[in-house]
Amino acid sequence: MTRHSMFPSEGVALIIGGTGGLGKEISCLMAESGSNVALTYRQNKEEAAKISSMVEEMGRKSMFEQMKIEDVNSVQELVNNVIANFGSIHTVVYTSGPDIALGYINQVTHDEWRRVIDTDVNGFFNVIHATLPHLRDNRAGTYISVITAAVHKYPARDSLSAVPKAAVEMLTKAVSREEGKFGIRANCVGPGMIEAGIGTRMLEEGFTASVRETMKHDISLRKFGEARDIAEAVVFLASSRAKHITGQTIFVDGGWVHF
Repeated sequence: MTRHSMFPSEGVALIIGGTGGLGKEISCLMAESGSNVALTYRQNKEEAAKISSMVEEMGRKSMFEQMKIEDVNSVQELVNNVIANFGSIHTVVYTSGPDIALGYINQVTHDEWRRVIDTDVNGFFNVIHATLPHLRDNRAGTYISVITAAVHKYPARDSLSAVPKAAVEMLTKAVSREEGKFGIRANCVGPGMIEAGIGTRMLEEGFTASVRETMKHDISLRKFGEARDIAEAVVFLASSRAKHITGQTIFVDGGWVHF
């Protein structure tokens, strides 16, 4: 099966958080694989426009729009506009998340905690609530949530990422369990340490060179991942090749979580 037969010619893949290091790669690979792409951004309009143009250069339709994910009305307006432009949504990829710093639990402030939960957990719920009726109407569609391998193997100082993403994982599995009868699938991809986006910043600012080498030694493949590795897993799970896969989490971590 070629990439260009993996998705419907009509409708769109909605990429929530499309301007991040992973979101950009996912958006482009979705287009390369035959899907139209709508992507959201929070602040970086210039990058959103650039990625949207890249999608269109691949012969696919695209749109981009600003969205405040913790605002119910902003999310609903975005989804309404996507439906108006494309008619239907066949895939929702959630690859959004707040910018966070590494820190022990006793260092996390109440304000930081509320911001992360509201942006990540409540934000993802807002996305599900706004998009689910449209996927139900089509009696088909898929959700892919990009979470973190830390939901399975917790590294110290990562609570602001691991805890909300664990909730996102369970919300995704809830959709899988409850909405499968409507032809809807829902899966997660759990990246390990990735040299892209926030992962690059964490590696450079959060760890010394010797610690980075120790981290690599804990990975079976002895190397950090790339954005493309995550995009390949996301596109596979969203595509017709994974039509009987739902409720699963695939860890793309070089073998870190199991050792």
